[in-house]
Amino acid sequence: MSPTPLGFITKGTPNLPSDCIEEILKSLYRENDQASLYSWTLVNRSWCQVAISLLWSHPFKNMKFNGSDNEKGYLIIRTYISCLSDEATQQLIDEGHKIKNTKTLFDYPTYLKELHIGNLQLSIGQWWEKTTDYMLKHKAQFQTVESLISEMLFNKCNGLKKLDCELQQFRYNNNSDFVSFSGTQKAVSRLNEFHIDCTCVDHQGHLYNLLTTIINISQNINHIIVTPYHECPLAQQIPKLIESQNNLISFSMLSPMVGFFNPSRSASIFSSLTSQIMSLTNLDFRRIFIDWNSLEILTKCSNLKNLKFINCYQEQDITLPDSLYKSIQLTVNKLTLNNEKNNETFLSEITYTTIVMMSKNRLKELAIDFFNPELSQIINTQIPNLSSLSIRTIPPIQQLEWISCSNSLSHLSLSDVGITSRLFSITICQQIGQILPANLLHLQLESRYNIAPESLTGILENTDAKLEVISLDVEKFDDTLLEVVGDYARDTGKRLKELRIGKDTRIEFDPSLCKKLLYVIPSINQNYEDPWPVLIERRDPLWKNILEVNIE
Repeated sequence: MSPTPLGFITKGTPNLPSDCIEEILKSLYRENDQASLYSWTLVNRSWCQVAISLLWSHPFKNMKFNGSDNEKGYLIIRTYISCLSDEATQQLIDEGHKIKNTKTLFDYPTYLKELHIGNLQLSIGQWWEKTTDYMLKHKAQFQTVESLISEMLFNKCNGLKKLDCELQQFRYNNNSDFVSFSGTQKAVSRLNEFHIDCTCVDHQGHLYNLLTTIINISQNINHIIVTPYHECPLAQQIPKLIESQNNLISFSMLSPMVGFFNPSRSASIFSSLTSQIMSLTNLDFRRIFIDWNSLEILTKCSNLKNLKFINCYQEQDITLPDSLYKSIQLTVNKLTLNNEKNNETFLSEITYTTIVMMSKNRLKELAIDFFNPELSQIINTQIPNLSSLSIRTIPPIQQLEWISCSNSLSHLSLSDVGITSRLFSITICQQIGQILPANLLHLQLESRYNIAPESLTGILENTDAKLEVISLDVEKFDDTLLEVVGDYARDTGKRLKELRIGKDTRIEFDPSLCKKLLYVIPSINQNYEDPWPVLIERRDPLWKNILEVNIE
């Protein structure tokens, strides 16, 4: 008799324990596999209960308001309206809305764990456009629907884990008075992640009041994400938000289209981080001013592992005497230094070099925009454990010759995003192939335009590197490039494990050829997201022009 499988009952119909079901479904939730979660709702009631609770814990996550998702917001709001109280429903009916008197099988608002206010507003906008005619739009109030839905979500949810306060400014919206809801304090008291967009127009002060409530009520936020913007009231509250937390793990920024934190506001941000020096592990700074004092504060963060400076500014070069480099060090393993362009206000090469030198003791991964002989010498002689190097400019090949002797480098990323760049010419690609170290496992190439198949061949035919992964983020990927990679995989005895193609790359190869090559390339990932910060400013000329607008 075969043994009873673990987790099944011996008598009657086999049943998987509910806690096992929940863990399986949570794994699908973490992978954002909504299609599989929906299919599990059809198994039985207990599985349906768990799947529904997970699906409706983050209904506004990763929403796209075009294409195939153009009705998703409408459907979500239609369901939420069915969950409104009789009094709230009657209020909408009195305004002229045709609301069907139907109740849902589940009380969906109670499952809410992640709320993106901007996506909620846009979803309500979809419902409004689909259900209101010309006459009703002049009689009813959009604000009524928004307030009723927002109040229900804040009052009924059993505590949000993630709140994104990026608002949407459109013709219907005046923003709800969040703090007037009876359940707001309970809803935000257990936040784990919080995003505040300082570029939002907050004429009525509702968002400011919500932020003040969060500062006073929620002290256990681990992840704060900020969009910086000048000296608005929201920006002035950010240092208080940081200092109010007990165990902040990461503080990150999103680059606004225009605006930044000026030197005074930047200094207050860094000063507030001194309250979190024992817990911070990840810092991502964008459009903020850096000086020596700010770097010194970061050296006190004893558990800092990941540090990014993207499109940051300086008032003067930051230097450090050689005698202090040993005693004043950053503890980071991963360092990213990217600027959209070089000018007198962005971080200089001198400042870049100083930051690299302050990170050299533990640095394993480096992404940087510039490369010069001094930096090449530093990496070669003082950062022996560097395993990943990403270069976002075009250094002369001579500055990279030391790479061929590296025993630790397993990942190399080279970028060619400049208009006049010729990094991926056939001759230079042959030279690149010759300097790749034998232990290199992952080669990543990024181009603003395209890479010729002859250039890619020049790299692969001239290297002794035992590549297991090739990543290409280019304008177009066609049959010729696919065949070059396939020939390399075949010639090296199927050593290549994966081909990654950037998600914004235009695919023009024959799917049948792709399928045929799977016997030599086990994985062909056509939706690869570059883990390094590839700035949209560097690919989109329109975006670059917007960023150059000065706002006094």
